[in-house]
Amino acid sequence: MKKYTTIFFLIIFIVNLIVPAYGIEAEDLQSRAAILVNADDGRILFEKNANDKMQPASITKIMLLVLISEKMAEGEITLDQELTISENAAGMGGSQVYLEAYETQTVENMVKAIAMRSANDASVAMAEFMYGSEENCVKKMNEKAKELGMNDTVFTNVTGLPDPEHLTTAKDISIMTRELLKYNYVDEYMLTWMDSIYVGKDKDIEQVLVNTNRLINNFDGLISGKTGYTTEAKYCLSAAARRNDTTLVAVVLGCDNTKVRFNETQKLLNEGFANYKNIVFHKKGEVITTSPVYCGKEDTINIVSKENINYFTESNCKEEDFNLQYVLDENLKAPINEDTVVGVAKLYKDDQFLGEFKLYPEKKMEKENLFKFYIKNVLKSTIR
Repeated sequence: MKKYTTIFFLIIFIVNLIVPAYGIEAEDLQSRAAILVNADDGRILFEKNANDKMQPASITKIMLLVLISEKMAEGEITLDQELTISENAAGMGGSQVYLEAYETQTVENMVKAIAMRSANDASVAMAEFMYGSEENCVKKMNEKAKELGMNDTVFTNVTGLPDPEHLTTAKDISIMTRELLKYNYVDEYMLTWMDSIYVGKDKDIEQVLVNTNRLINNFDGLISGKTGYTTEAKYCLSAAARRNDTTLVAVVLGCDNTKVRFNETQKLLNEGFANYKNIVFHKKGEVITTSPVYCGKEDTINIVSKENINYFTESNCKEEDFNLQYVLDENLKAPINEDTVVGVAKLYKDDQFLGEFKLYPEKKMEKENLFKFYIKNVLKSTIR
């Protein structure tokens, strides 16, 4: 019976995972491949040839930015660190900021150049700075892709320059875009329309950077985006936008011109926001309830979730349509740390189970001194 119950809920999960966006059909889009997903859980709202393997051009650099963000989060690199540009990096073709061999640059300038101009020389310079060589960085990019479940992706370089073996899919690109959204180290540069850096050994050459993502100026709620173009890949774009509590990711690949990629990305995002929303019942870290604790320095402890307790649904649904049930451990005993699961919040709609969220103590609770516990509880009750 347990086996069949598991299969039943698995079927419900799969059915809910792919929900077609209203008003869009595959034949309505000129892009060769496209996908629209909910950024919070990866739920697919629309897809067209989303698993077709294609060359991604400079959208490749999203994975490089993920690795840069990881290094920053771990404290291994900082924006003000300096690096020396190699002959290999300086010699990269395609889009570039014309770095000179043996000049020094800051990590921040390289991130600007990657995020805004999609500079290949800056990309290789950062790959070498972080991992010693572009080859080592490519290896790490592929490892990260597998870790994220990007099973149809193979990177052969960090730039996206043409290579018949350098392939990914619209679905996999949406996955690495969602991963980048976990960090905020490069957001500022991806959303900056115009800036400049100085290059050359004497820093006497100004390179004006104009962001390749035109949506910065005309799409409400844009929070991230990366363009790509080669003759082989055609025009590509991965973009994320947030309105209220809803965050969506749209990817289009293989567009015949730049107008198509921007128009179709906007169309996907607008349809998503028009027809879906994310209902947040409790924010991450918000105190949900309290629970008694036995042998603790305090009698009760606050209960929180380490993630938003939310549900992505059609826009006509209301919060009151849902029911949250809290199931807590009735015998909590100190000591308790912040990583101890003390219960779950179960979400229902129309008596249908939709999922559950783990609950944790807001902070650790230390065990009360035995003598103090005796005075506070046993002796106090005796006096009464």
